[in-house]
Amino acid sequence: MVEVDDPKLLGHEAELTLTLRVEVLDSRPIHGERELFQTKFTLERPRMEIPLPPEALRCYTYRGAEIALEVQAALKVDDSLLFDTKASEEQTLTVPDRPALRTDAKELIEPDDAFDFLTNFQAIPVKNRGIVAVLAAIAFVIIAANTLLGIHDQLTPEGQTYFYSHRDSDGDSQSPLFNSLAGSGVAGALVWAAMRRQLRKYMTFALTFQGPINRFSVVPAGSLVTGVARVDLERITVRVVAANREKGQYRRGSGSNVRTVSFSKPVRAVKLYEKHIRHLPAGVPIEGSLDGEVRFTPMFAALYPPLEADKHHGMEVVWEVQLLHPELIDQELAGETASLRYEDFLEA
Repeated sequence: MVEVDDPKLLGHEAELTLTLRVEVLDSRPIHGERELFQTKFTLERPRMEIPLPPEALRCYTYRGAEIALEVQAALKVDDSLLFDTKASEEQTLTVPDRPALRTDAKELIEPDDAFDFLTNFQAIPVKNRGIVAVLAAIAFVIIAANTLLGIHDQLTPEGQTYFYSHRDSDGDSQSPLFNSLAGSGVAGALVWAAMRRQLRKYMTFALTFQGPINRFSVVPAGSLVTGVARVDLERITVRVVAANREKGQYRRGSGSNVRTVSFSKPVRAVKLYEKHIRHLPAGVPIEGSLDGEVRFTPMFAALYPPLEADKHHGMEVVWEVQLLHPELIDQELAGETASLRYEDFLEA
């Protein structure tokens, strides 16, 4: 509903715009926004109903730990003056109340992965052991050389440094050793991620269910995944979990070293299925041990619908199949979410 109090504006052309805005709750935020709807019309009456397409109504307002979702309505009236008349207002749009959930959303969707490196190393094929060894050697050389370079440049006058300067491009003082350690940390994290991929080769584990899901989807657990281990697996747990993640960006650093940091924080999570397997022999398909069904109704009833301003800002929904092992690196398989319907998260 558009209401106009000034009769002088009647008869003029107007433009109504609805915008989804993602406000990042940080001291140095990078906000995101997306236009939901825009239309032009003539102000014929003081009160006018503007029909909205269904896609413009697939949104809601929300305030969480890291982000706030807002819907802004802006009206611009062409009143033939030097500056058009403008007005904007935040709209309150709600979804049905979500039930209270366990507070450890991060632990459910991103469980701590404690494992024994030597046991895991011995469980993977010889080829992959070689790759892990090479990656470890590369990491050692890069980190050691970079650290020595940072120490040299820290103790050397500015004109004699090799790589790390004592001042940034803005002329501000900086620590060569600190910068070298930061670079070593990034390199180490990248190499470790590559090593983890190799350490997962103690088994094959793949998602076989590719169909879209809705509020009433029920899938036999044994048809979700397929997998075969090279070694006997003891005391493993297979579970299916789903979660909401708040996404956004903020800035860190100063001067020429300002960088953009993207985050994705789990805020709500629900367990859809769990199966404990005491012993799975090597070479035996894991799907044969997964009895029962995975019902997706709790996911749609407990989580907020996906709503994003762009790929870095908004509320996302994720679900995944996890294989948790007490001594080997855990396995995770992300489920398909592109086909999720907003309406399925509303009451049936």
